Amino acid sequence: MILDGGMGHLLRRNGVDISGPIGTMERFRGVARANRDSPDIVLHSHLQFLRSGADVITTNTYACVPAALATDGGGSPDDVVELVQAGGALAARARDIAVSEGLSHARPLVAGCLPPLHETYRPDRVGNYRELSSTYRMIVDAVAPSSDVLLCETMHSTDEAFAAAEEASAAGLPVWVSFTVSEVDAGNLRSGESIAEGVAAIAEVTNVEVVMLNCSSPDAITSGLPLLVEAAPDLTIGVYANGFSDEFRASASDNDPVPTYREYDDLLTPEAFARIADDWRQQGASIIGGCCGIFPEHIASVVSTTANR
Repeated sequence: MILDGGMGHLLRRNGVDISGPIGTMERFRGVARANRDSPDIVLHSHLQFLRSGADVITTNTYACVPAALATDGGGSPDDVVELVQAGGALAARARDIAVSEGLSHARPLVAGCLPPLHETYRPDRVGNYRELSSTYRMIVDAVAPSSDVLLCETMHSTDEAFAAAEEASAAGLPVWVSFTVSEVDAGNLRSGESIAEGVAAIAEVTNVEVVMLNCSSPDAITSGLPLLVEAAPDLTIGVYANGFSDEFRASASDNDPVPTYREYDDLLTPEAFARIADDWRQQGASIIGGCCGIFPEHIASVVSTTANR
């Protein structure tokens, strides 16, 4: 099964105004508000991934969290719900267009996104369980009606993953959980906890069917994948890495209290990414896709490589 790639980067390439320092909530704001302000671009971007051969598209709701929307005075529950519902509806519409136009060999799936609630790569800002549960419940209620599965992605810690998975489980849909792993020690989550601890935290949550790694460099994903396979023998395994050969954090440590970032420069070519993805398949991943910096042409190359195996 093939996932899509990095929606935020594709939206920027397609003309959505995404400004603000990289790695900040200001940067996310434009991605979130595109669901309301640029729906045609969001729909077109989903269709680009579907036309490239993706079996799963993720709702453009990763950035629809209070911390991002508050940067321009928004972030109220009504604001969050409006944008999450809009993002879900656009993904569902893209799925239905793909079916009607015969773009896919099977009905694509819409994965409703449950993201980190604060900056990515900041495990120190995950928050407490009560805050997490309340906000995730609101997001689930808004995105589930448009979704086929619920995807808790880029989870930094066991607490974050458990809170997201538990609230997702209540919707009665299949739940997929994906962890981001350290660039310093790919056997660990960004929080410093082990991959095995992450799996143990969510393995018994009702409706959890898939566990994955994402939003880390291809090398980190490749290093962490065998540990994930070992830790989760009863779950379906997936991976979707960033398209950067190196981490775009300029900070060296996952525990840096004020990490700095740089713009990514050279992306992996589609052909190189497809070769790496084929290695993941051979290591036991049955769901493969891309995260930040992975575009439709990368997904098309993965699909082509997979079809030739």
